[in-house]
Amino acid sequence: MATIQSELTSVEFVASASGHRLGIARLAATGGIAAALFFILCWLGLFIPLASPSHAYIGLFTTAEPTSAAALLQGGLWSLAFGVLMGELVAGLYNLLSGLDRR
Repeated sequence: MATIQSELTSVEFVASASGHRLGIARLAATGGIAAALFFILCWLGLFIPLASPSHAYIGLFTTAEPTSAAALLQGGLWSLAFGVLMGELVAGLYNLLSGLDRR
């Protein structure tokens, strides 16, 4: 355990034997929420009359008419699931490869 002290604070750091690890559930939740919110923003972007560059992203997660409520529901849920999966994969691989850090 290392202690850093200054005039204002005292902070203790506990160094684990395996180094820094990411919380898989936390990163999975973060990835899922971020992917679902991004999908919703793209779906809303379809209603801007200037251009609709988000059709391709919407099409990744649903086959419904892009501007329909069904597309919002299906795509939102599938993008949430995709984000959770990607968050789990990233955190799991990060933790698995922690032995590659220089010590």
